[in-house]
Amino acid sequence: MVSLLEVSHLKVSYPTRDGVIDVVRDLSFELDEADSLGIAGESGSGKSQTALAIMGLLAANARVSGSIRLDGLELIGESERGLDRLRGKSLAMVFQDPMSALNPYMTVGRQIGEVLELHQGMSADEAAKR
Repeated sequence: MVSLLEVSHLKVSYPTRDGVIDVVRDLSFELDEADSLGIAGESGSGKSQTALAIMGLLAANARVSGSIRLDGLELIGESERGLDRLRGKSLAMVFQDPMSALNPYMTVGRQIGEVLELHQGMSADEAAKR
């Protein structure tokens, strides 16, 4: 049986003037449909870089190796168009800083509805009901 999300030997690194810095090294885990996973660690330990790698949102100069499979589909090397089809439907992320991730002038419900409108093609009324 294929896991819903399978991360195998993930490595994320960045080139610098002083050489390459690994920010995630040899990370592996699997999640099935009903599973939850919490990632805890000190500042700079690679939590956000791991999530960004899964979402395909790393900086352009990031080097990524290993494997990230979503329902059997390899995400590393997937086209931007392919990732866009998954984001908001099969993949989503709430960013750390709520003031930059959420609009304080809109209700959370409206912001979630906006995602459904953009990614599911729902009308505002349909999204509100859902």
